[in-house]
Amino acid sequence: MGPPVVTVLIANHNNGEYLGGCIDSVLKQDYHGPIIVAVIDNGSTDNSWDVVSEKCLRGNSKTTKEEDGLLIVEALTSTNFSFLCIKTEQALGPSEARNVAIKRTMDKSFSYVTLDADDEMYPEKISRMLSVFKLDPVRIGAVYGDYDTLDTSNGKIIREYKEPFNRQRLIEECIVHSGSMVSAQAFMTVEEETGYYDRTMRVCEDYDLWMRISENFLIMHIPEALTLVRITGENSSSVVKEDVWQQNWRRVAEKTQQRQHVQT
Repeated sequence: MGPPVVTVLIANHNNGEYLGGCIDSVLKQDYHGPIIVAVIDNGSTDNSWDVVSEKCLRGNSKTTKEEDGLLIVEALTSTNFSFLCIKTEQALGPSEARNVAIKRTMDKSFSYVTLDADDEMYPEKISRMLSVFKLDPVRIGAVYGDYDTLDTSNGKIIREYKEPFNRQRLIEECIVHSGSMVSAQAFMTVEEETGYYDRTMRVCEDYDLWMRISENFLIMHIPEALTLVRITGENSSSVVKEDVWQQNWRRVAEKTQQRQHVQT
């Protein structure tokens, strides 16, 4: 059996300014196994698709089709990278955008890494996370690390240290980083009618996912910064209204209680 296939999920909406650097950070990974770069251009109105075409499609052998209102382009390279580029006419929201790509790569992938389009992965991220998965690939469902935040208004970088995993602490607050690695088996096990990521949630969708995974798998922490997270003023924490955040936090709690009731 060869090295595992890792799919990197990049859901993008009008982040053309940073998208090229985001994609480049995947292409600079020190992991030499197969990597699928799945970019979902989610109803963008800026130059994002031009960036996708330049970084992922130009010069590569590709196939193009339209399906379910989506433009889907797959490209092969002579290296360990392949590309799945999807363009939607209307914004689906980050959850459904990722679901679309997961659905189309599930039969190929061992694991997935979610990467926001304005963030970047450090070169060792995939290899470090896979090294933890190898400790127990059946029982481990997700691996997360620390990260650095870059404030684009002043260039200041701050290291964000995450806690070692503890499920009671996860119940209290989301201690797992959104840019984690999740096994395909974990996604398949916790899939709901609303998708792998809950498509009805604009925020807290990752917290909801961690709660579901933690009920079925181990979640592991790597005490190293593996991602650069940009603070641009356009992040969800800045642009999504407080009442939406509160509504989604309540939904996570309600869904958790409903699952516990079913189990008992």
